[in-house]
Amino acid sequence: VRRHFLHKVANRLVKTHDRLALEDLYTAGLLRNRRLAAAISDAGWADLARIISYKQRWRGGQVAPAPRWYPSTRMCSACRTIGPALPLSMRIFRCDECGHTADRDVNAAVNLAVWAEQYHARTRDPEARGPVTNASRGDGSGQRSRAGETSPDDGGTLPPRISVTAGTPEKGGVS
Repeated sequence: VRRHFLHKVANRLVKTHDRLALEDLYTAGLLRNRRLAAAISDAGWADLARIISYKQRWRGGQVAPAPRWYPSTRMCSACRTIGPALPLSMRIFRCDECGHTADRDVNAAVNLAVWAEQYHARTRDPEARGPVTNASRGDGSGQRSRAGETSPDDGGTLPPRISVTAGTPEKGGVS
């Protein structure tokens, strides 16, 4: 039942988002809290991250692992000020600098979304192996074909030339 649920959640995420950020949590430290240990162990966070990662690769998307110590819960999503550590019992985030108030998890999610946008802006797309142009080999800059090299014509990649006849010459058609 748990595995089926994790796959359903992962499918929904990868079908609706081409880029995802996953927070690398310090689960060993979280498991020390005996009130939360059973719930954290039962949730299967590592399994969900693994499933999301491979399904996102299948679909051609990207997964960005947020750093373990990124202050997502301590940072104000409005003014980006980092405050003191919050105990888990505190469910509302309040910024001392600008007065912004938000649910702790929503504030952390907004901070992770901003981090992911910045991460993806800095990271080069692994599929793009250089500058992308729409110029054909003879038109654009770069290396030209030399004697003995293959060209796009050799592979049959250019569309075939088709002549269309509308009517016959004796009936005044164009050929």
